[in-house]
Amino acid sequence: MIRKKFNSRRKVRKKSIFLRTWFLALAFVCMLGVLGAFVGYQVLTEKYRNRAKIYDMDLVNVVELPNLIYDREEREIGRLFVENRSPIGIEQVPQRMIDALISGEDSRFFEHNGVDYIGIARAAYLNFKSGDQDSGASTLTMQLARNAYNLKDEAIKLGESGYERKLVEIYLAQRIEKHYTKQKILEFYLNRVPFGSGYYGVRSAALGYFGKEPKDLTVEECASLVGCIKNPSTFSPLRSKENNKKARNHVINRMAIEGRIPFAEAERLVELPVETNPKPIKRNTTHLYDRIAESLQDHVPVELLDKGGFRIFTSIDRDIQRSLEKNIERQLSLAEQQEGYQHAKYRDFDASAQQRPKYLQGAALMLDNETGEVIAYVGGRNFAHSQYDFIDSGRKPIGTAFFPFVYAAALEAGETLSSRLIDEAMDNRQVMIDGVEGILGEWGSEVENPVYEGEILLRRGLAASKIAATVRLGRDVGLQKVRDIATRFGFKMPKTKALPRELLGTESVSLQELVSAYSAFANQGKSPSEIVCITRIESKEGDVYYDVRNSDGKKQRELLHPATAYLTHSMLESALKTGSGMRVYEESKLGDFSGGGKTGTTSDFADNWFVGYNSNVTCGVWAGFWDGSRTPIYPGAFSADTVMPAWVKAMEIYQHKYQPKPIAQPTQVEKMEVCKVSGLRVTLDCEEYEKNPETGQMETVSTGFSEYYYVDNKPLGYCDQHGSGNHGVADSMFSLTKRVGSKQYAHIQPVQPVAPTLLGEDPYSSEQPAFVPRDLASSTNARGLEAVNPDVLSEQDNVSTISMERPGKIQIIAD
Repeated sequence: MIRKKFNSRRKVRKKSIFLRTWFLALAFVCMLGVLGAFVGYQVLTEKYRNRAKIYDMDLVNVVELPNLIYDREEREIGRLFVENRSPIGIEQVPQRMIDALISGEDSRFFEHNGVDYIGIARAAYLNFKSGDQDSGASTLTMQLARNAYNLKDEAIKLGESGYERKLVEIYLAQRIEKHYTKQKILEFYLNRVPFGSGYYGVRSAALGYFGKEPKDLTVEECASLVGCIKNPSTFSPLRSKENNKKARNHVINRMAIEGRIPFAEAERLVELPVETNPKPIKRNTTHLYDRIAESLQDHVPVELLDKGGFRIFTSIDRDIQRSLEKNIERQLSLAEQQEGYQHAKYRDFDASAQQRPKYLQGAALMLDNETGEVIAYVGGRNFAHSQYDFIDSGRKPIGTAFFPFVYAAALEAGETLSSRLIDEAMDNRQVMIDGVEGILGEWGSEVENPVYEGEILLRRGLAASKIAATVRLGRDVGLQKVRDIATRFGFKMPKTKALPRELLGTESVSLQELVSAYSAFANQGKSPSEIVCITRIESKEGDVYYDVRNSDGKKQRELLHPATAYLTHSMLESALKTGSGMRVYEESKLGDFSGGGKTGTTSDFADNWFVGYNSNVTCGVWAGFWDGSRTPIYPGAFSADTVMPAWVKAMEIYQHKYQPKPIAQPTQVEKMEVCKVSGLRVTLDCEEYEKNPETGQMETVSTGFSEYYYVDNKPLGYCDQHGSGNHGVADSMFSLTKRVGSKQYAHIQPVQPVAPTLLGEDPYSSEQPAFVPRDLASSTNARGLEAVNPDVLSEQDNVSTISMERPGKIQIIAD
């Protein structure tokens, strides 16, 4: 009986649950559900799978194409990158860096096929729980896919959600895993990922944060770098060491949990402080490249620039650019070695202190006089130390470099190059510069022991950079007239009452403004309205995005009448060759240089300038300090010693390469012989005794010389300082030439005598003309005056008597 019951139970158990109808029905329904879900998944994700197939696998390692910069001769002079990176091979990355990366970012990297399904499930649960999409579960390969192909920006443009973008990442990551080895994927990732503070890739970050090559990084430093990846701006050790330490310690603990380092080692490492030693990669970035990058954005959309590959052609001459960079550094270094230099020195600057440099700075700019194209651009001494651009932003007092504008105002007011100035000591209270008491200094001549010369000509005043004489000239012309011409040249003058000290260049001007202004003296009174660096831009396919020849550029400002510009240039040529720049010019290789230039030294010797030009270009060089200190560079720091030598070397290169033509003399300018003493037309009596230094004998030397004049404002009288001849007219009675509203010129010409005339008796023959113009000699002799004819004058003809009849009675005849 018992056996029978047992057998019946066995029969019941033989029918498995998996064979029961309800289970089979349930299984069938589940299979249909899974199949439906699979089909639905395939249908819903088809477009994302297809999207993942269109990406070129060869581009996964293309981090960024540089934008190449070329000079005017199409020689490469630099490259512009958006991102600071330096790719390296995976063999140069230490195993500890890879361990830290795997532990911190993707612990199952070597097991999955690009997608961590466990991580995705966990992330999905956390996202569902939190109601957002913060947990991404992105593997290293998915991150690489997202960054290499800019999937985030693409999803935003397509209006896709984060989940949709994640699907594209998944399929693209699987493609990458099939196409590349795990080692290559690690290499691509480490060379691309951003680490914060502008560093992209492991080498850039290792040097930027710790001053080491990746192979030399310690475990905790590797962990610090990996800790930056999740949020580079927050966890950068340069931004917050505290935040970085928290992220670093998380990575270290993960390394211990996964058996990559001992727990005891992890406990020791998490207690260490985060110590940085920044030595970032020099990107060959300079003020010039910064200016080009800024200009580039005006012509090419930013999204295209980020992709790179553009060819940027500039007006820069590489040889002149390098010359100015090298020689400015040389001159500044020499200045720092001078006795009395008491400022910070370049060699002692600590870049890690992240402070504004206080050492001696320098800048230089060379422009094409007509187009404004930049030939050379040195915006500061070291771009890595300071990105401040002294050409565009650095406004400083220009000192005696302001003098040409005072003299140009004088020419417009009717003075000539042979007008006379008083060069004598002046009480400083008349100018009130650098104190009140005492005599106004004479630092402008660029010599240690300047001398006063008494009465000098206008040309000499500017050529020798005479301080007191220039102040007197400016006051005679009118302070407001000088200020008006400075404003016309683009200088920002104060709106308060004009003061005499402005004549000495106390107002601040930028190097760009000063160089543009000086170019007018070489260019018929015109200067470029803007400066241009980029002349043409081409894409890597050869498409022209910009060409300066097709732009609305090359506009010029008309600042001076051509005659005034040329006459000012003539004085500046004397300043360069025989005046304040002479001792440096004579040692140069400029040879027969057709151009001019002027030193610019402030009364406190805190700023030094030199600006000069030829017919094609104008170049200016400056040296001084950023902090606005008005203490001397060193006692007696003259511009001829500090900055002019760098100008000379650059101009020597330009002269040799381009051989510019002489500066053209306008038709409105005439050359004539005058006496250097009186500034009037020369006569036969214009001679003075001078001692011959070789023989010791006194000799007669002519005081005549050639001078340039505006044709409507030339001297018509003869010298009144030598002999007893025709005195002509006083210098103060010269015809006046004035600039009026629409550049018209009003001429006021005094009546000139045409012959020596004597009315009344002269019984002692006291009036004897020593010189009569040739065309008047015959008519004079016919009237019985028997004047001396210079063509037949002999040694016996020392005296000529005048006999004339008594004038008759005056008769008034009525009409």
